[in-house]
Amino acid sequence: MTRGALLAGLAAVVSAAAIVLGPVTAYPSEPGAVAGVDFVTASRVVEPPMGQAAAARTRAARGGNARPARGGTAPVPGAGRFWELQLNLCNSGEAGCYSGGNAVYEGGDLIYHLRPNLVTLNEICADDLARYLLPSLSEAWPNDWVYSVFVPAVDKRTNAAYRCQNGFEFGNAVLGRVAAGSFQGVSAWGGRYGNQDRSTEDRTFACAYAVGDHLACATHLSSRSGTIALAQCRALLSEAIPHIRSEARVSGRTIIGGDLNMPFGRGNAQNCVPTGHTRKGDGDVQHVIFSNDTAFNGTASYPMTHTDHAAFLVKLTTL
Repeated sequence: MTRGALLAGLAAVVSAAAIVLGPVTAYPSEPGAVAGVDFVTASRVVEPPMGQAAAARTRAARGGNARPARGGTAPVPGAGRFWELQLNLCNSGEAGCYSGGNAVYEGGDLIYHLRPNLVTLNEICADDLARYLLPSLSEAWPNDWVYSVFVPAVDKRTNAAYRCQNGFEFGNAVLGRVAAGSFQGVSAWGGRYGNQDRSTEDRTFACAYAVGDHLACATHLSSRSGTIALAQCRALLSEAIPHIRSEARVSGRTIIGGDLNMPFGRGNAQNCVPTGHTRKGDGDVQHVIFSNDTAFNGTASYPMTHTDHAAFLVKLTTL
């Protein structure tokens, strides 16, 4: 298959009645074209406007129960408003912070109540997306298109996808919303960093390009070495993303969210931020980096009961 055919497949626009499921193989333009990253298969789901069907799906996932009430008034989107929500849901079933899958419901409920345009997710299982997280975003935006792109971490012991204890793949994902009148399709990329620590988990990233609207990536970096985490961050921000932007002829903003395992000031997440971008952090290890064609309007943190990371919201406006 030619490079042009591959890129055409990645950028294909789905019809108004379509739901696109399954893997999208993303390649660099030629072997070795991007130092520090091996491109891998990403799984993409694109959902057309669902109306009330999304609420029915989330209610079924809760066993017919209503969503927990949340204090305050639901945000009303203003002109140009673009909110990014970063979540680490600790749902592998292996870590001490695991809470029997309850973090997925807590995260999905927060997605519904906050109505972000974009969600970056770490430490989830692949089935969490279709079961609750993506329908929660669709329920928040019932008249718009939504999508997910998922890339698993890699298990060094098998050189295959790392698995949650429930048997599904474990990794990172991007969820996004695109206004119905602006939707032109979604392309997907996944990558495995060349620089890894000695743990059993090789770190990866997931990227999605909502054509003409935004490019978004989610990643979870090394927890054992600040030096390696910084190298991985630079590989994503300064090598992989410029390559993707060039290959896909990206227009629109770029946003990267994730648990970078580097606090500001130690390891220093700021050291991987390229020119033309701004970083905002939660005071710990979660960060959002965005291109300067968006204006920064503030952040908010939301304590989470069922995971060891607060939810981190970055409020942006398109320029």
